[in-house]
Amino acid sequence: MTAQSRKNLLGVFGLFITGQLAVRTLFSLPFGPVQGGDSYLSIAERFPDLSDTEWGYGGYVAVLALGEALGSGPWFVFLLQCTAALGAGTALLSLGRRFGGEFAGWTAAGIYLLHPLVTQWTGYLLTESLFYSGVIIVAWCLVDVIETGPPSWARLWIAALLVATIRPNGIILLGAVASVVAVSRSRPMTARLALVAAAWLAVVIVAVISPTFRTGSESNYFGPRAWAGDVVWNVPEERIAMPQPAVRDPSNAAFIRYVFAHPVDMFELGTRRVWWELKQVRPWYSRSLNAFTAASMSGFYILAAIGAWKSRASTITLVVAGISIPFMGLIAMTWAIWEGRFGWWFLVIWTVWAGVGCQTLIDHARRPISSPSQPSTSL
Repeated sequence: MTAQSRKNLLGVFGLFITGQLAVRTLFSLPFGPVQGGDSYLSIAERFPDLSDTEWGYGGYVAVLALGEALGSGPWFVFLLQCTAALGAGTALLSLGRRFGGEFAGWTAAGIYLLHPLVTQWTGYLLTESLFYSGVIIVAWCLVDVIETGPPSWARLWIAALLVATIRPNGIILLGAVASVVAVSRSRPMTARLALVAAAWLAVVIVAVISPTFRTGSESNYFGPRAWAGDVVWNVPEERIAMPQPAVRDPSNAAFIRYVFAHPVDMFELGTRRVWWELKQVRPWYSRSLNAFTAASMSGFYILAAIGAWKSRASTITLVVAGISIPFMGLIAMTWAIWEGRFGWWFLVIWTVWAGVGCQTLIDHARRPISSPSQPSTSL
């Protein structure tokens, strides 16, 4: 390990420890694994005898089951999530440096490892922490594939497939990866667009026919949630009025027909859902937390906007946009979640944009101020 690598690791580890100590103090969380609202532990006890719906989280449940076999599922997964967060922080440091500079790298890693709205999930026995880290690592692999070529293909697809097993929406990540790769290839535009269309057609077909996406509680199907006007899952106060279907068919195929039948209403509902994930402020949070959230997220988005514009022609913007847009579309079609954790599926890689934005401002501030030219005194 080189001296630079040791410095990077030490810096990332310091950010991680600082972020964990801060969030556990601020949010009164214990220093160790925290049981989440979804009891994945009880599901892991039955592994591999899982229902169709539970198999959507099969990768996470399998890791918990392995931990139980080794002595402690909660601690095994907690340590794995910590390790993955460190790896993701290092990947963000690398991406920020590549596309912005030193400050960009440390800003990207710092936001991910220090922001309480992200770091709080590292200790929970929920899929979020591993999924966030996985998305970052997949983004890093995508950039490497686009810029270096075939030697990195196996690493990219292994990482993408593993991350896709953690949550049902992992299939969206696979579609995003395939699309970004297709767009980045040196082929005619029509060929690239055909490949992108084929990738998303495959995703839609799987979503319509897969037992994982058409079993479980009927109240959580996409269609019933859409015509109920649910913006935030299980928060009736935030519902909006939506057209009612002639036949209350909860199937995914019927939901697709509903979307095409009411595009304007679905656009409004989808926009509200995405906005709820982006703003992160919640009426049930304390004033102090909402004030901090509003200020920190506003600064984050300003930096990300600057960075996106600065790096608009680079590989990182193709990768970030290619992953973000499908996840935003999924939220628009389903629902927002009350803690805002769905938004971080893609916001974790906006940290690179924010890092580039920070580097841009710093570079601008460092530029010497040119003195006005002196008037000529010659006759």
